[in-house]
Amino acid sequence: MKRIKILFLLTLLSIGVVHAQEKEKNVIVETFVKDYNSEDYDDFYTYFSTSLKEELPFNQAKNFFVEMKGKMGNIKSIEFYGLDDNQLALYRTEFENKEVALLNLAINSQGELEGFRIIDMPDNNKKASAITQKSNQDILLESAKGLPAKGQFAVAIIDNDQVNYFGVENKKGKIVLKDNRENLFSMANFATIYTSTLFAKAVNQGKIELTQDANDFYDFEFNNKVRLPLTKLANHTSFVPMLPPLESVSIGEDEFFSGYNQNQLHEYLKNQLTIDSLNMQLKQSFSFLGYAILGDVVSKALESDFNTLVEDQIFKPYKMNSSIVDYQKKNKKILKGINRLGQESTVVPVSMFKYATSTYSNTVDLGKFVQAQFDPTDEDLSLTRRASVIVSPTYWLSSGWKIAFPFGNDTKLYFSRAVDSGYSNYVGFDPVKKKGLIILANSSTEESLKSLDELSFQLMMKLLKN
Repeated sequence: MKRIKILFLLTLLSIGVVHAQEKEKNVIVETFVKDYNSEDYDDFYTYFSTSLKEELPFNQAKNFFVEMKGKMGNIKSIEFYGLDDNQLALYRTEFENKEVALLNLAINSQGELEGFRIIDMPDNNKKASAITQKSNQDILLESAKGLPAKGQFAVAIIDNDQVNYFGVENKKGKIVLKDNRENLFSMANFATIYTSTLFAKAVNQGKIELTQDANDFYDFEFNNKVRLPLTKLANHTSFVPMLPPLESVSIGEDEFFSGYNQNQLHEYLKNQLTIDSLNMQLKQSFSFLGYAILGDVVSKALESDFNTLVEDQIFKPYKMNSSIVDYQKKNKKILKGINRLGQESTVVPVSMFKYATSTYSNTVDLGKFVQAQFDPTDEDLSLTRRASVIVSPTYWLSSGWKIAFPFGNDTKLYFSRAVDSGYSNYVGFDPVKKKGLIILANSSTEESLKSLDELSFQLMMKLLKN
């Protein structure tokens, strides 16, 4: 940070603890702004955890804030910006001297401050300029170092009607080039994009109204009289829990996941439906259960099952000839997945959750699906891209896609990042510039996910800047 060099302890906590403490975090943010501007550092210090106080005595903390105040002035405004790689909240903070930075916090289970830092706002233009000097192949080979043994990346870079394919594999510890454009990867929760596309088709066919609630499609009342707007189920702002509760401690999660059927879903809606209030401060929260409800409604409205709908209304029209909905044991094109422990993953049937996590595809087929997004006359795909929630000025949501603005208002990037047990992927595109990026991986280890994020960032920044 050019204006002031700040060294401050940041202890990162687990995602579960952080999500549970969003309310405390908002209290601390408000307190920090008030105490910082009024120079009441004693009060803010009372929010420090015991461990943080041991690492940073009061006098050192006060000197830090005094120096920061002297060089940057009071805080003029603060707003939620997004989450960092550890799922900790970032707040865009504007100071009196017109500097803008990100406030990053870590809160423990008691609602105490465990760590704190001020970091620079990302300068994507500067980063993109440096990235453009590298070749796509060099970026891929460099980023692929995080792949486990037998791990692969399949990449498609789209520029209007031109598609270039790249692929790599970790073969006995060495990253080698590989033509894997025809290999099939599990698409994980990218399946939500297909479900939202079917939702859009039902709306455009007049079988669903965009403003309707899921309740309108059932002949029973939901538990606690909860209303579930379909658009909120689609953009993950309904705050339905991620999964329904396990019915018995003797049932394993995979067994429960694969056996969950429509009758159980309906019983849940009637007798157990709740809203996950702890996550409401996040403004969005991914839910397999939410998409099971949305998909159930869409299937009712279109009078067909998910497999038939995806095959007839998505795969066939967009000529995705190799893509399939369910796992096929004899299909040699399917790559085996590698789970977070680096072991071969097992295939778990998903039953009612296939609306949220299912299907297998390759970069060739997905390239066609992304190119279809460039057609402004496709009303169904256009509806899936219509923004429905503004989470922050640079992060919006539609009924399917996330929307970012990496270079200001000049570039609107639609993207999806999906992960399941053994696979991960990134799909992003700019329908105006007609450029897109697809990255498929047969791994979900921690290192491979970091590699996926780095690879998608670099390739997308380069693509949009060229």
